[in-house]
Amino acid sequence: ARSAAADTADANARYEALAAGSPAQAMVVRTDGRVDASRRLADWLGLDTIPRDLSELADPEGGLVAEDAAALTEQVTAAQKAGRPFALSVRAKGSERALLVVGDRAPQAVRAPGGVVLWFLDTTESHDEISRLQREVGRLRSAFDALTALIEAAPMPMWYRGPDLRLLMVNSAYVRAVEGEDAEDTVERGLELVEGAGLGGPLANA
Repeated sequence: ARSAAADTADANARYEALAAGSPAQAMVVRTDGRVDASRRLADWLGLDTIPRDLSELADPEGGLVAEDAAALTEQVTAAQKAGRPFALSVRAKGSERALLVVGDRAPQAVRAPGGVVLWFLDTTESHDEISRLQREVGRLRSAFDALTALIEAAPMPMWYRGPDLRLLMVNSAYVRAVEGEDAEDTVERGLELVEGAGLGGPLANA
């Protein structure tokens, strides 16, 4: 029995060490609103003390911004009543840290009947990368729109070929020259401006 108890204690210590260093931190919310949370999660939320009740996440001095705290409480209540899992993005007050909360009804082994387990994941780096990529997409879209407008405004036929050298974009002057219906029809049909130029045709020349 002592040997089994020592093995159990050793396994628990290893599991606690893994949980403490995990990129996700768990919080158990019981039916009466009481919570079990870690010191690390409290730090993520900007709380001086480990929260003991779900309402403490809306602490005026820390915790989640008011709107996110209210939304989280609403989702937790729905999960308790209907067993409906959810995912919610939240932010801590006065912090740039972005958190994703994934909630679901607590399994029986947690010993919190009717409770909900919340997993808080720090998505700050992913959020920042998404914002950077969105800005880059916006910049490239503006550049593409400007290039498209420039090509369209040209009085002579202009076109652009894709990596496979087939037509990808043409202007109105090109459409008129090949007597196409519109730019989309011209590109789809692959109407070349000078069909017989050179040995092997337009694609070979390109």
